[in-house]
Amino acid sequence: MLALGTGKELLPAIQPEVEASEQVFPDYLQRSEIISTYEEQVRQSPDSFLLLRLLAAQYLRRFRERADVDDLLRAEQAARRSLAIQPRQNVAASMLLASALLSQHRFREALQVAISAEQLAPNNANLVSLKASIQMELGDYNAAQQLLQTLTDESESGHSAVAARYLELTHSLAAARQLMDSTMQQMDAFYTNPAETRAWFHVRSGDLAFLSGDLSLAERRYREALDLFPEDIAAFTGLARLYAAQHRWQMSLEAANQGLERLPLVETLGYKADAQRTLGDPQGATATEALIDVVAHLSRVQGIYDRALAVYYIEHNIHLPEALDIAQREVSVRDDIYAEDTLAWAAAANGQWQIAQQAAQQATRYGTEDPLLQFHAGMIALHCGDRVGATQHLQQALSLNPQFHHKYATEAHQVLADLTTHGDAQQANSHSPLILRNLL
Repeated sequence: MLALGTGKELLPAIQPEVEASEQVFPDYLQRSEIISTYEEQVRQSPDSFLLLRLLAAQYLRRFRERADVDDLLRAEQAARRSLAIQPRQNVAASMLLASALLSQHRFREALQVAISAEQLAPNNANLVSLKASIQMELGDYNAAQQLLQTLTDESESGHSAVAARYLELTHSLAAARQLMDSTMQQMDAFYTNPAETRAWFHVRSGDLAFLSGDLSLAERRYREALDLFPEDIAAFTGLARLYAAQHRWQMSLEAANQGLERLPLVETLGYKADAQRTLGDPQGATATEALIDVVAHLSRVQGIYDRALAVYYIEHNIHLPEALDIAQREVSVRDDIYAEDTLAWAAAANGQWQIAQQAAQQATRYGTEDPLLQFHAGMIALHCGDRVGATQHLQQALSLNPQFHHKYATEAHQVLADLTTHGDAQQANSHSPLILRNLL
C-alpha cells in the first residue's frame, strides 16, 4: 500500500542523490520518424489493434515533447480505433485514450473511459493510478486517496508521481518532495528511460523545491531537466518564474525567450512582458502582450490553457470580468484546489468578496503548502475583516518561500508587518481595499 502519512514515516531516509546520468537516450530525435513508420504500417494493416495502439502511444509521447494539440487528437483517434477493433483485453488502449482526453481537459470523459476499462480489467494498478490522477483534477481528493491506498508497488514511478501530487495538494509538501526526489533518482538510474519522462521528474522536483523556498535546488533541477531534454518548455518556464521571483530580470527574459522559441505559453509570455517592462522596454512588452491576446484566442478555441490566462489577466489588472468568467468555467469543469484559488482571486479582483471568501476557504481547506495560494487567501481574509486568518495565511506563505512571487512577496511582507504592528483590526482592515487595488 502506498503510504500517505506525514512524511516522517512515508519512506526510509533518501539515499545520497544520484546525479542525472550524463548519458541520455535521445528518443525524441527519432519521434517523427518512428511515427511515420507506424503510420505506414497502419495503412498496410488497418485492422491491427496493436499497431494502432502503438501509434497512439507515439502520438501521445510527441505531444508531451512538443505540446502540439493535434497530436492529442491523433492519439485519441488511434486509441479509439484500436478499441473498436479489440474492445476486450486492450487496457493499454483505454489508458492511452483516457490520457489523451485528460490532456485535453476532458476530465469526466477520461474518468468514464478508465471506469469502463476497469470493469473489464479489475485490479489493474495502472488504471487505479490513472483514475486517482483524474479524480484529483476533478477535485475529489477523498476518492483519490482511497484509490492510492489500494496500490502496493511503491517502486512504480507512475504511482509514486500521482501519490506525490496528492501529498503536495492535501497533506505535506515535505513528504511530496521526498517521494518525488526518490522517484526521480530511480528514473535516472536507467539510460533507456525516455528523455522527456526523466526531465519531467526533474521539473516536478524543481517545482516542489520552489514552493518550499529552496531556490538554488529548484534552479539546479530545471537545469538538469534541460540537460536531459533540451526542448523542455516547462523547465524554461520554471526558470523564468524563479528568476522573476529573485528579480533577476535579464535571466528571466532569456529563459522565457528560450521557452517561447518552442511554444508560446501565456505564463511564459507573461514573464517575458514583465521582464521587458522592468528592463525599460515598454514597446517590447506591449508587443508581447499583443501576442498574449493571440494565444488567448487560441486558448478559447481549444479550451486547454484557460486558467493560466485568467491568472495573467488578474495579475495585470486587465479584462477582469473575462478572468472571472474563465475562473467560473474552470470550476464547472474541474473543481480542484487551483480552480477554487483562481476563482477566489478573480472574484476579489471584481469586488465580489463573498464569492472570493468562499472560494478561498475551499482552496485552502487542506492547508495546501503553496505560498501563492496562501497569499491570495490571506489578502481576501484581510479585506473581509479576518485579521487573524490573514496573518496566519501570510505567515505561512512567507515561511514557505519568502520570494514566492516577483510582486506579491514584497506586498506580503509589507502587509504582514502592518498587521503585526497595528493591534487594531479595524485600522488594518481600513487599508485592505487600497492594498488589493494596488496588488491587482
